[in-house]
Amino acid sequence: MTQRRWLVFSLLLPLTAALPLGCDAPGKPNPAERPVTPDQVVRFTELFRTNCSGCHGADGKLGPAPPLNDPLFRGIVSEADLEHVISAGRPGTPMPAFSLKNGGPLTAVQVQILVKQIKGIPYEVVATSESGKPRKVVASTKGTPPKWGTPPDVSAAPPYALAKAGGDPKKGAHVFTRACAGCHGQQGQGGENGESRLRINDPAFLALISDQALRRIVITGRPDLGMPDYADKSDRPGSFQPLTSEQITNVVALLASWREGSTANGR
Repeated sequence: MTQRRWLVFSLLLPLTAALPLGCDAPGKPNPAERPVTPDQVVRFTELFRTNCSGCHGADGKLGPAPPLNDPLFRGIVSEADLEHVISAGRPGTPMPAFSLKNGGPLTAVQVQILVKQIKGIPYEVVATSESGKPRKVVASTKGTPPKWGTPPDVSAAPPYALAKAGGDPKKGAHVFTRACAGCHGQQGQGGENGESRLRINDPAFLALISDQALRRIVITGRPDLGMPDYADKSDRPGSFQPLTSEQITNVVALLASWREGSTANGR
């Protein structure tokens, strides 16, 4: 070995010895450390934080929009309804479309992860063997457990979906007086003379919320804000009985009439 080659070898030998055993060769990336592209994110916490928490709260509670982490809501809403509203949004409201096919940032797999988690259904993400990319989500008792747990049986609650036939605003006014006026005022005008009542007969509020979302709130209340649900007797007359599906439909019709600038009494 020439003197020059021996000098190069003697300089490289300590560096070679210093490399930890099992380390990838220089310039070769470790597959476990490769960055994950947005379309491959499958962790619910990351998907929810990035896309949902700004409106629905950090843990699905106490945000400007109705909570998603609410046992009653999670029990009554169907997977199909959840998938539709996440994918397509609610036109005319601040709820945008999130699916890629509708101009949003989420793949069909990511939408399904949100659906399964909100509904409390354990699931598995199945990947293609060729690329390793997420391909579909399937329900599985051995899969990922939902972070918010499984909601209780709420089969006795009124159905979530908006009734096809429109309700009666005048009948809704009678229900509103019994179930809602104690907190919102007789005409939904809110508090007067310092009373702490929340105004809901408000053009801005009603313009930003759909009839379906109104029905959902009448059923579930806003537990994060202290608003009772359809059956809770808090701040209601002692004779109060849980609202029926028809009564809720009529209350929604009343609120919709306020959106259009009229009331059940024509004022």
